[in-house]
Amino acid sequence: MRGAKGMTGSVARAVAVLAAVALLPACGEKAREGKEAGPRAVVQGVEVLTVSSSPRASVAEAVGTVRARATASVAPQMMGRITAVLVGEGSRVEAGALLATVDDQAARGQLAAAEGGVAEAEAAREESERAVAQAEAGRSLAEKTHERYRKLLAEKVVTQQEFDEVEARKTVAVQEHERALRKRAQVEGRVAQARGQAEAARAALSWTRVTAPFSGVIVEKRADAGSMAVPGVPLFVLEDPGRHRVEVAVSEAYLPLLKVGSPVRVVLDAAPEREIPASVTEVVPSVDPATRTFLVKADLPQGIARTGQSGRVRFGAGAGTALAVPMRAILRSGGSDWVFVLSEDNVAHISPITLGAPFGDRVEVLSGLPAGARIAASPVDRLADGVRVEARK
Repeated sequence: MRGAKGMTGSVARAVAVLAAVALLPACGEKAREGKEAGPRAVVQGVEVLTVSSSPRASVAEAVGTVRARATASVAPQMMGRITAVLVGEGSRVEAGALLATVDDQAARGQLAAAEGGVAEAEAAREESERAVAQAEAGRSLAEKTHERYRKLLAEKVVTQQEFDEVEARKTVAVQEHERALRKRAQVEGRVAQARGQAEAARAALSWTRVTAPFSGVIVEKRADAGSMAVPGVPLFVLEDPGRHRVEVAVSEAYLPLLKVGSPVRVVLDAAPEREIPASVTEVVPSVDPATRTFLVKADLPQGIARTGQSGRVRFGAGAGTALAVPMRAILRSGGSDWVFVLSEDNVAHISPITLGAPFGDRVEVLSGLPAGARIAASPVDRLADGVRVEARK
């Protein structure tokens, strides 16, 4: 019975408030008539407050978008027909995982030709090594013979002609050795060139395999098997799903206030009642001349956001004052906010107000109340338009 009676009283008070709101335009005349007609109802023990400005920290807000901290557009490095696509949107992949393959027939042919060139060059090098060894042996023999004949010539054992013939053979042997060394150097160059071509062919073959640069999730697939792969044109977009940040464009007026490490609070539109503490991790100091804004980035805790979500970043913008009233003094009805304003003779009149941001147990009043006005703070559920109040002692 008590619950039903309380509910009936609440309904009656709500009806009274709504009726008072509906009759606000005409309340002036009727209030005067009522005053003349008889005594007003009196509500005792009402908390009466005088509205005044309260100090508060000024808070600025910028709207932005959640993005992954690590994102990669994965593109092929060679042109060709895509032979297979092994992942789709939403696929989780590890670093180095195969995402797609490109036709490798031409690359394999180039590699086979390059490896054949390496084998041919190495065979030529072996032959040049044998020629150098033979030329070294001939030179060594010619030099020793020349030295022996020089001594014999001094002892008059051999003739000058015989010595000259030996000396000529030595000169030829030295020249043959030098020619063999030059040929070996040329062959070494061909070997190095052939090996380089083989390495390039192996790299080209590896480019037919499109792999993940890091572990993450495929968030976009832009091609299917049979499509043409073009170098530099992305086939996939890969992101790290565990690391996100919010990026906001902030007015240039706040450029001196925001630095790396500055504390901010992030509110995602998907959960507007929750403020996420964060700090600035990157500030792009250049200002966009079209919008007069600069880019600020703040990292988010793991697992609370998704790429593309909208969010707001709030940060301190200095100190100031605001006209504020206690939360308990506000009466919400018909989608609007109201307070009971007291006249000089302590008669309560319901008045619409426009509210701003809350701070603590108070809320900012943007319009509808002048500074110095007296209001009834509690209990507002016992009041109605036109009743007289007695302030709580």
